[in-house]
Amino acid sequence: MSQSDPRDGAKAFETKVASLIAATRHLEIPHILMLRRMTLRDPEARKWATEKQLTVVFQVILTKSIERYGIPKLKADRERGFGPLLPPGADSRDEDLRVLGDIATQLLGPPQMSEAESTQSGFQALLARGSVPPPAKTLRTQQPNREPPPLFAAQLGPAGDKQMAAARRMAQLQETGEDGERKIAFTDFPSLFDETVCGYAQKTLGIFRITGLSQGLRLPFLLAPEFSQAYTEVLRKFILPQMRSTRAMQALGQSYNWAEVGGEKLIEIMQGSEVNNPILHNWDARWAAFRTPKAVKGKKPPPQKPDDNPWPLLREDATRYNYEPPTEANIILLQDIIRFEADVLAKCWRELTQLYAQEFAPSGRMDQAREGAFRDGIMKWSAKLPDYVGEHLAMKAHFEFDRLDADWMRKLLNSFGKTDSERRRNAPFLTEFVLQLGG
Repeated sequence: MSQSDPRDGAKAFETKVASLIAATRHLEIPHILMLRRMTLRDPEARKWATEKQLTVVFQVILTKSIERYGIPKLKADRERGFGPLLPPGADSRDEDLRVLGDIATQLLGPPQMSEAESTQSGFQALLARGSVPPPAKTLRTQQPNREPPPLFAAQLGPAGDKQMAAARRMAQLQETGEDGERKIAFTDFPSLFDETVCGYAQKTLGIFRITGLSQGLRLPFLLAPEFSQAYTEVLRKFILPQMRSTRAMQALGQSYNWAEVGGEKLIEIMQGSEVNNPILHNWDARWAAFRTPKAVKGKKPPPQKPDDNPWPLLREDATRYNYEPPTEANIILLQDIIRFEADVLAKCWRELTQLYAQEFAPSGRMDQAREGAFRDGIMKWSAKLPDYVGEHLAMKAHFEFDRLDADWMRKLLNSFGKTDSERRRNAPFLTEFVLQLGG
């Protein structure tokens, strides 16, 4: 494939939009406006998107953020000139006001004028019209009703093929209205479902992902920065379409007004009870289909169907980026990624970061933690969190914190068991990792 292949541009656009969505998902409105300023002025941004595309991307990101902020508060802020929502800096204040004003008009309608302003406006309109003859009557044909176009996926979560198709569609929405009015359509259930599940998985995997270099080591797949994209590709190709074709998922698609409740409701269901949970039931069934069929006695096992065989894709990606590929033995871990509570994992990592600073880099004697506090924190969270999570966070800490060298990691591994077999049973990923460290 040549470098000028348009699919390369679409892939770059997809990746950059995904990063932008992830960076803005939990930002406040003033911070998003500030990021918008910098992105529109950044020459590097022009290499993967036009100014119009960037404008539309931020339009939708801001709209979703303002909806979470609350319509009543937006109405009150508009009456105060949007003061609480504006970032510092007067150079782009007019542009920020214009953007906020456009979104407020979409969500609230035009601002109400006082009686005097309304009278003055009507008088000016009459003067402007003058004496104009009535237009000739024209016959108008009734336009057929159309299904609303899909929602731009930036409202829902990180990247993927359907997200990019929606993004390209959204970039054209400003040209579709005959009256020139900007329109934002809501998504169908399949797009909402795919983007929400992929977005939540990316959020969870982002907590495990190392931010620095791998130091020549072959990383466990959860730690590899590139794995999240391969995992998302598996979801979009092998998991989610087949899930949505089941009767239970189709019934779920008709159970709510998804344009109103949004992806938050899907996450609530996904994180809910395991009993009679249509999402988790069909999710587990799809992962179970990836196991090699058992052979009938005396015969070779039948080959896996292409639709039930994501392992070549994962092996190819792992070879390309030098990380340990997941296998059938890791199916439970792979399917539990959407079961992990991302907020709890984030809280765990924050606490471990604080413990490391207090033990190895305290700001003063009063702030210094006792020796072994960081190790005890890892063991505490390893016991509280699902299987394999604690050891992966410990391996991430090796790359993120300078003082956790090979000797320290070997001592930590000894905390998981008294014998080699016990340590391998309790922390299989950490055991293999420590072996790579040598010494």
